Amino acid sequence: MSRNFETLDDIIDNGFCIGCGLCKALAPGAAITMAESENGHLRPRAANSIPVDQEAAILRLCPGINVHGPFGKQIDKVDPVWGQVRRIARGYAADPDIRFRAAAGGIMTALSQFLIDSGLVSKVLQVQADPKDALHSRPVVSRDAGSVLASSGSRYATCATLETLPDILAEGEPIAVAMKPCDIAAIRNLQAEDSRARELIVCTIALFCGTVPSLKASDDFLARRGLAREDIAEFRWRGHGCPGPTYARTADGREFEGPYREFWVDHQWTTQFRCKICPDAVGLQADIATGDAWPGGWPTGESEGWNMLIAHTEVGEQLLAECEEAGKIRLEESDIELLSDTQPHHVDLRRALAARLAAARIAGLPEPNFRGLGLNACSAGLDPDTLARNFAGTLTRVRAGQGDQAVKADYAD
Repeated sequence: MSRNFETLDDIIDNGFCIGCGLCKALAPGAAITMAESENGHLRPRAANSIPVDQEAAILRLCPGINVHGPFGKQIDKVDPVWGQVRRIARGYAADPDIRFRAAAGGIMTALSQFLIDSGLVSKVLQVQADPKDALHSRPVVSRDAGSVLASSGSRYATCATLETLPDILAEGEPIAVAMKPCDIAAIRNLQAEDSRARELIVCTIALFCGTVPSLKASDDFLARRGLAREDIAEFRWRGHGCPGPTYARTADGREFEGPYREFWVDHQWTTQFRCKICPDAVGLQADIATGDAWPGGWPTGESEGWNMLIAHTEVGEQLLAECEEAGKIRLEESDIELLSDTQPHHVDLRRALAARLAAARIAGLPEPNFRGLGLNACSAGLDPDTLARNFAGTLTRVRAGQGDQAVKADYAD
């Protein structure tokens, strides 16, 4: 018999917290702070008891346990893995500096700049390096193209992305959100209840998320060079090329680099358990989702930088057309086949999720509210051995007591 999540601690202890900080925004009476836990991710810590009504809001809106997909809606063209498809393209930012500095082709940065410069929004909520700790990230509001560019590049780091959202909405200005799919899930949950969020958040852009690595992997990268986190003034996981090197600069100006393979392939890295059972790492609920365009899913060397992107909504389709017409991005039409070929890890995860979630339920975890995500359609036709391996792996992990501990990432297999 399935059971429900009853408290914020339930969400954390069972490994469903993603560290986004929405609970801090929803429960001001609890005086929640977001602090790095032993697993290398941010987790909420309440100084006061959480008021009953505020904890109820957390349980309804937390994206760790509430993800509502697009598959239950009456829409025209739907792919079992990728959701609503209005346009699929391959492209890059027209500005060569953006293309070079960004993690892939700079599409997310170029779209965010265009939204502000065109007056469609007053600001963009995104993430940026924390000036107090180069390995941590913080949510920032960018109001001009230069500020957007300062936040370009992938931030493979824990971040309380939504902890300041009420203050941002209180300003009453139209806003875009450019973040991870789980952050967009939180936005959609909030919009379902909050008319102000529906009115002011006019566009959402998501990246294809390859999970959130524990900061231990970054600490290990530094340790191999005789460095510690407190030595570092600047840290890049990738970028300045595609994929570009992992890069660290110390406060006294020394520079260190490592190839993409060192961080992501040669050394084991871990993530949070919730990422292993993520029902939407591809941005199904976003207006536009975008990511790397490497055939086969891995880079074969440095390239100029390209993005794959998919417009899920009319808002997203129109934004691509207007940005392209303004000459800010260069696009060529593409299709599901190339999109899936460049993101095989995401295809595999989506297709295996029904088995993983079934195992978590049988093992006794509280059942998340994941609905309208097409998970059964995704798993249809998947070979029984693959389904059985995913089921058995999750069942074994949960029965062994897996809670909020760090777990080996699928990409590291």
